[in-house]
Amino acid sequence: MHFTLKQLRYFDAAIRSGSIARAAAEMNISQSSITASIDAIEQRLGMELFRRVPAKGVQPTEAGQIVAERIAEFLEQARVFESDVMSLSGDPTGTLHLGCYAPTAPYVLPRVLKHLSKIYPAIRIDLKEDNLEALLDLLQTGKIDLALTYRRRGAEGGPFQPLFMARPWALLPLDSPLAEKDSVELAELSGLPMVLLDLPTAKSYFRGVFRDHGLDLNVVHTTKSSSVLRGLVAAGFGYSILNICSRADRDGSNGYVARPIAGQVDSPEFGVAYTQASRRSTLVQAVLDISADLARQGIFDDLILAPDNRAVTSGPSGYSHKI
Repeated sequence: MHFTLKQLRYFDAAIRSGSIARAAAEMNISQSSITASIDAIEQRLGMELFRRVPAKGVQPTEAGQIVAERIAEFLEQARVFESDVMSLSGDPTGTLHLGCYAPTAPYVLPRVLKHLSKIYPAIRIDLKEDNLEALLDLLQTGKIDLALTYRRRGAEGGPFQPLFMARPWALLPLDSPLAEKDSVELAELSGLPMVLLDLPTAKSYFRGVFRDHGLDLNVVHTTKSSSVLRGLVAAGFGYSILNICSRADRDGSNGYVARPIAGQVDSPEFGVAYTQASRRSTLVQAVLDISADLARQGIFDDLILAPDNRAVTSGPSGYSHKI
């Protein structure tokens, strides 16, 4: 029984997207090629794997779902094999499928990619930005090799290499009386109009930060974009909370200021999530090593708060990395 990698990849795209048209667009080929691959696999296995549902695209049968899981596992192994074979001549090479939590991408990704491309210029990067839940799904199904993302300490999940602690900041309009303070209390924020980042896991985390202290939120606007969130705060629609802030967020040049939140606050770790299978790739191991080295050098320190709740501007990292 023989299948081509193209057929398996086209099948995988169809199962993930639930649509022949979307799978064709993702793979940049014709819809007929997707359909032909599905038909070929069904014919060779002698069973129906998809049902074509009018106005709903394609849906896997019970057998189709099982086959899809096996194909996803195989494609992940194939990617590891490809990068390992291509790296036999020396430095890691091939394509790295890298995911990143979308709101943090502008701040973290350039720093990692700059050093990665400098040390290993032969590596090609396929980037995917998404929310926390989607990244976990992409990682577990082998669509990405690793992800730059948050994880709550003690939370269940696969292998994770912490890079820094991401204690939350309060973003305040410049005309807010709280903007004049060096730090703010959660009790001072509770009740004020808030702009909430409306992404899976994120919104429950921010609500939990206040709930842990017996406080409520007064959410007046929600947005799935951290850029829009910053714009709404700058326009005076309310305050917000984020876990990574740049120097520009703190100096008022963007129309708002970021201030540390005083007291004990639930703070996630930011780092690199991967799987045991992807860890075997020399390419993935290279990224893990570079990320750990950047954290030790304090490359991310200007984005975070030290344990004493002060912004770090230079010098070694104020967070003891568990790497």
